Amino acid sequence: MDVATRTGRLIQALIIACSLLGAALLVEIHMLVPTFVFDFISAGWVCFVLDSILTFVRPRASYYFGLLLSGLGLAASLPQGTHWSFIEDGMVVPSAIFISGSLMQGAIIVLVVYYHLVRQRSTTNSALEAAGGAHTPASHRWLELRL
Repeated sequence: MDVATRTGRLIQALIIACSLLGAALLVEIHMLVPTFVFDFISAGWVCFVLDSILTFVRPRASYYFGLLLSGLGLAASLPQGTHWSFIEDGMVVPSAIFISGSLMQGAIIVLVVYYHLVRQRSTTNSALEAAGGAHTPASHRWLELRL
């Protein structure tokens, strides 16, 4: 299994894990937040569930959708002072959900960018080989000319 495939499977697992964690989050917060906030968070969770399904149908599209959802999720949750107060107040379950969700979403962002770079490099190398290009990196081609 190549690097891109392994990275893609890891992204897929993280997206599915975020969906499962989102269900735990909804159970934990349904009585703590106003209705409009709960509805907003539920909509985000539904998007992650749809992305989890999409990972089996259109994996690459799912990775980029997961990147978008993770970025939006982190942008919405990290600045909220109430999330950090869970940690300060010693609330174990909400703190664990917040920390693990943030770590998973950050990992999705990093891995999707890495996946994109690996696939781009692989595509570029394949195109060079198909065109009859040298198999050595461009930075080492000057050695070939001198020999």
